[in-house]
Amino acid sequence: MKILLVDDSILDRKLLIRILMKSGITQEILQAENGEQAMEVLAVNYKDIGLVLLDWQMPKVSGVELMAGMVKIPELAGMPIIMVTASGSEENKRMAYQVNPKLAGFFVKPYKSEELIAAIKSHLH
Repeated sequence: MKILLVDDSILDRKLLIRILMKSGITQEILQAENGEQAMEVLAVNYKDIGLVLLDWQMPKVSGVELMAGMVKIPELAGMPIIMVTASGSEENKRMAYQVNPKLAGFFVKPYKSEELIAAIKSHLH
């Protein structure tokens, strides 16, 4: 099972990958820098992706727009998504759960890595 990491910040992606590796998560990590690129990765790899780590604010297609599209596609609708974002207002959190009531987690940057890793590990099989 692979993890798809979607974030326009290469530094945030590198940091999260380092945290995942240090915590013993060995799954292959696919990367996309925006929602548009993520849809391309999902189209090719959706059978192998078991978890999406998703930023909110990105160019072209935002994380919440990507998620809104994913929940409408039967093959992607059940895929666990954890939002990892700097957009941590209560309004954004509410909107994220309205778009995807099955959202697997909502973490605001800077997050506590132990809490994020626990949420990620609960979705790895």
